[in-house]
Amino acid sequence: MIDSPYRSVRRVLKATAAARVAELQSRVLADNSEAVATVARLRRCDPADVGAEPLVWAVTLGDLPDELTSYRTGRSDLPTPAERALHAGLVLYALHQQSRDEGVHRPGVSLGGAVGQLARMRAIDEDLDAATVARLHHAALATSFEGHVHHLRGLIQLMRAEKQTVGLDYGLLAVDLWQLADPYQDTREVLTRWGRDLHARPKPPNLTTTEEKK
Repeated sequence: MIDSPYRSVRRVLKATAAARVAELQSRVLADNSEAVATVARLRRCDPADVGAEPLVWAVTLGDLPDELTSYRTGRSDLPTPAERALHAGLVLYALHQQSRDEGVHRPGVSLGGAVGQLARMRAIDEDLDAATVARLHHAALATSFEGHVHHLRGLIQLMRAEKQTVGLDYGLLAVDLWQLADPYQDTREVLTRWGRDLHARPKPPNLTTTEEKK
């Protein structure tokens, strides 16, 4: 079966984001000084502003597969939706990992699933904490990529603040961000996925999400 350009970008972006985050995470948890410094620089970046910090170019823009740098428009000086998504995902991971002694990148945990876990942990006399759910609603209702990322950053900061680790698959998140950044794609696919996973009954750890299997 031949990949369509859409499926090819989706597959390559998911794999690239997951691999880069996993490598950073492994090295940070091993207290590698270079990786710790890279993650610290990423935390200071604007997740919506690709290329603004030269010191992170190697990890956010370096040696990317052609599928991520030339999709739809061919190569240009402007970042592609996939490059924007990868940069944002790496910055959000760096924020999430700060001051934690275990990895926050968890394969198979979608954004909606992670927010659902967070909302259950923060709930008092309710199934899901309303304030946490409202933050995901704000992210969903944003009208620009910058707006989506702004509200997602707030959610990631809430996850980081919890004593118990709330994990998230940053490969899956990169795909979500790519679809939100690409004006040719229907964002309802992402938002429907968030809603389904937010309100889904929690699954045992050995079960994967529908998105992970794609």
